[in-house]
Parts: sequence; C-alpha cells; structure tokens
Amino acid sequence: MLFDPMRHEPLTKTSWNQDIVQPEILSIIDDIQCALLPEACWPTHPLDAENYPDAGPKWAAYAGAAGTIHALQILDGYGYKVHDLSGLIANVYQSFLKKPDVCVEPGLQIGELGILMPALLAQPDDEKLSRLVMRCMAETIELPLYEITSGQSGMMHAALALYRKTAQSHWKDLFIKGAKSLMDNWIQDKETEQWLWQSQVFGPKRHYYGACHGIAGNANILLQGADLLPDDDIEVIIKRTVSTLHLSVKQQSNLANWTLCTKPDIDKLLVQWCHGAAGIVTAMARTPKIDSHESKLLEQLLAETGELVWQAGPLVKGSNICHGTSGNGYAFLYLYQKTGKPVWLNRARKFAMHAIEQCQKSRIQYGQGRFTLWTGDAGLAIYLYHCIYPEKAAIPGLDLF
Repeated sequence: MLFDPMRHEPLTKTSWNQDIVQPEILSIIDDIQCALLPEACWPTHPLDAENYPDAGPKWAAYAGAAGTIHALQILDGYGYKVHDLSGLIANVYQSFLKKPDVCVEPGLQIGELGILMPALLAQPDDEKLSRLVMRCMAETIELPLYEITSGQSGMMHAALALYRKTAQSHWKDLFIKGAKSLMDNWIQDKETEQWLWQSQVFGPKRHYYGACHGIAGNANILLQGADLLPDDDIEVIIKRTVSTLHLSVKQQSNLANWTLCTKPDIDKLLVQWCHGAAGIVTAMARTPKIDSHESKLLEQLLAETGELVWQAGPLVKGSNICHGTSGNGYAFLYLYQKTGKPVWLNRARKFAMHAIEQCQKSRIQYGQGRFTLWTGDAGLAIYLYHCIYPEKAAIPGLDLF
C-alpha cells in the first residue's frame, strides 16, 4: 500500500455545517485567550512535551507562544475579536534566549526568526526590530540546511512576506540571496538523475522529498518569488522539480506518494504536510503553468496525490497542520483553488468536521487545549476559517503571514 492504515482513522459521518464550524473557531480563540499564563506563554501540551527535552514552556513559532500569537494576529485580520498580544513578543524572545525550545538558532519554525516575525508584522517600520530580523535571515543563508524549519527556504518565506507587505528592498535582497544559496546547492544525482538538496536538519544528512525539508518545499518558495528571479530560472526550477518527483514517485492505480527521503532503509510512506503526499500537493499546487511536458505531468501527479490523501483518510495524530488532519485538508483546499472542482472543497470541509471532533475529544482526554500554531488548535482555527472562505486558503506561518 502507498500509506500505512495504522496512521489513519475512518472519516466522520458528520456533514459540513457552518453553524458548527464558526462556534468552534470562537471556542478555540476563547480557550487560547483564557489559558494565557503570566509568563507570556501557554501550558505545554503533553503531546508537544514528548518531542522536547523537558515539559517547560515553549516559545518558538512551531509549537510555542510566538506561533500562537501569530495565529491570533491572522484571526484578528479575519475579523475575529482577539487580544493583540504582539507586545508580549519581547518577553517571549528573551525567554527563548534563556531557555530555547531546542537550541538558540536563527530559523523560522524553531528559532529566533519565527519569534520575531509577529512583532515585526505589527510594527513593520521598527528599525531596531528590522535589523534584528535581518541578522537572523542573513545567518541562515550559509547553513547546510536547505529546508523550512531552520534553513534558507523558511527564511525566504518570511523575507518574501515582508517584501510584499512593505516593498522595502532589503527584504527582496535577502530573498534573492536565499534563492542563490538554494540554486547553488541543488545537485543532480548522477545515478538516479534526481535533483535534490542534502539537508542536515536535526543532525542526519538526508535528501528529502517533502514540503518541510525537501525538494517540494524548496521549489515552492522559489516559485512563489518567481517575479524576483531571472526568467530562465523558473523553467529550470519546474523541470528539475517535476522530473525528480516523477522519477521518485510510488504509484498504484490512480494514487501517488513519496518516501520520506532517498535512504533505502527509510521507506516510510507518510501522508502528512511535513512528509509525504499532502505536503507535496500544497507545495506544488501553485506552480506557474508553462507550455511544457512537465506542466502536464505535474497536473497528473497532483490529481493522483490528492486522491491518495482522500483515500488514506484523517490522521490519528490529531487535528493539527504539521502532521494532522488540518494539514491534509489543506491539500484539498489548494487543489480546489487550482482546479475549481467542488469535489476538493467538499473533501476539505469533510476533513474539517473530523478535525473538530478530534480537537474536542483531545480536550476531554488531556483536560486542556493544544495552544500551538503548527501542532494544535490555533492552526485548526485558521484552517476552519479557510474552509468557509476557500479563496483565502494558505498555510499559516508559511504561505500566509
């Protein structure tokens, strides 16, 4: 099979109902705001504590206070009544420097950059804050990472968002420097003919395929900033990426998926945003269409990959974006945006209803919410909103700031 059934569960029988969805968004917002601790953080969920050295407060964008504050900013922009907590970022940042989630690093999801972004988004003309953010961005450029969590492509998402918001040239310059680093370190394997980056994230050196650490995620940000790059680069990026995905795909009937990475002893076929089918879709669905064999091939791969996400069903890991039902649901929303076919929106909304039930069950099981952007309820709230307004759908903290 192209997915592990043990990682998935049967889809809810509950039909889409906006009268259920809107109150759930409001409930999540209220839960987040009521649970804020005096230390400018939220209670760490037991499932997040499993992934860190201790169960203390978390600060970074991925599973900490900065991501939750950023999520509230996004929901505020959508018209929900929320407290502006961007003023807490100074405390969050200092707490991170004293006791980081993983280590003190400059990157987007688990480092300084992701913590500082909500503050800078609230005060884009703050020169001192801008210099601090620019320093973090510059430090990622030469790292041997080439991925989103801590590396160049994560930095580039933030730089591009700030350039689009402010039109200030230094953000554009940082994006271009990141793009050059990616292009200079994109290597073709002579045996397989695949174009891949060797990422050293979390220690091991691996060549990943997915949206978080691999070729799909890197191609995504390069193509999002296509107007800032030489015209010749765009066709090269599309051809290299689609060719590599085609060479590495695992197919069965009308379904498609990819292994975690190239290592033959790591043959997991995951169906998540971070690794596997769902993230391949969200990363590649907005690829500019060019008159080429690769564009037609990508259309076929995306349809087969989206179908795999549907047939696999919701993830048992919960309602979150990174490795949960919301992240997989975003694959359907991106395909709906791309094709206009109602089937994809209907599937996204069905996953939304399932994610609500998962969230509610989790609150009862653990006696608390999961107050995070990427792994918990804050990200779910934004996904639910996007299921109501699918034209606005974009993964928060990455494609949406």
